[in-house]
Amino acid sequence: MISDKPDEFTWPTAPQPPIAVSDAIRRACTADLVPRAPHNAFKRTLVSIVSSGAIFAIMLTVGWMRHPPKAAMLYALLGAAAWGVTQGFVLYVSHGKPPGRRGSKSLRWAALFVVPTAFLLHLAVTSGSVLSFHEFLVAPRSLHSTFVCGIHSLLFGALASVVLFVLWRRTDPFCPKLTGALTGLAGGMVGAIALDMTCANDEGWHLWLGHGLTLVAFVFAGWFAGRRWLSP
Repeated sequence: MISDKPDEFTWPTAPQPPIAVSDAIRRACTADLVPRAPHNAFKRTLVSIVSSGAIFAIMLTVGWMRHPPKAAMLYALLGAAAWGVTQGFVLYVSHGKPPGRRGSKSLRWAALFVVPTAFLLHLAVTSGSVLSFHEFLVAPRSLHSTFVCGIHSLLFGALASVVLFVLWRRTDPFCPKLTGALTGLAGGMVGAIALDMTCANDEGWHLWLGHGLTLVAFVFAGWFAGRRWLSP
């Protein structure tokens, strides 16, 4: 008669490697490890603001040496300072606190939309004239000057953005795309604002396309770069 009860089987205890082998494995796995300073959001935010301000100051100085501000120097500096505070706010909202403790995501989304919109409105208010789009296209050297300004804004904004992404690399496991978009916005503001303070062309379409549109481009570029550079 065959019993339905399965045969009992005891698995043998897995043999433990000798201590010498364990030590050799541990040394091989930890040989390249180096101690790293813990993530400090406040200090990195200060470094981000200082580095962005240095790039902005260099661009502003070079630009004003070639094209002195049309308005009073004090007025231009106050405008630059106001947008500098705005950029500091964007950096604080995006990186000022450790991931997971940055508060409402709605505030970060609001900053992502409100700041570029406010900059475009600023360009509209400060423009000296606005041609029709057809007049803008056929005006002598209008497209060329807009293209040149756009390239300058992209280059300096890219420089600032790269510095910021390096400073905050692999620091956001939760919302890297949103944080990346805000980082791109903060970096793009360096080029766009400095160019706005130094460019002699105040025609509306030139300002919107050559200055403001680059800021929007950095928001989208930062969105895609965030997943690659900010996630662990």
